Amino acid sequence: MTGRGRLNLAAVIVSLAALGGCAHTQVLHGTRTLYVGLTEYRLLPQSVRVTAGPLTVFAHNYGRLTHDLVISRGGQPAAATTRALWPGQTAEITLTVTPGTYLMASTILSDQTLGEYGTLRVSR
Repeated sequence: MTGRGRLNLAAVIVSLAALGGCAHTQVLHGTRTLYVGLTEYRLLPQSVRVTAGPLTVFAHNYGRLTHDLVISRGGQPAAATTRALWPGQTAEITLTVTPGTYLMASTILSDQTLGEYGTLRVSR
């Protein structure tokens, strides 16, 4: 990712963090790119709506501990997952989503149990 891309990613995550406490749902309209921020026991945005089709996800670890991002649906094996991300690292994953509700979570140690999860709702 270029320096400018990282700056844009950081700006998006900071904006999302400001909205994070508002139980706000991020809706992806024309864009097929989702930016997810990971930190200690928090995943932002926590609620996302998107239409079915290909989706690119950039996950960035803003925390001090290692995190990952796993996207799964209905207890099935993960639809997509990142590698473990050390503080400051970013990973890109691409997947095709079909209508339904997906869980986005960090699965390292007890992250998910302590609140590091969110939902991805996909419509037609």
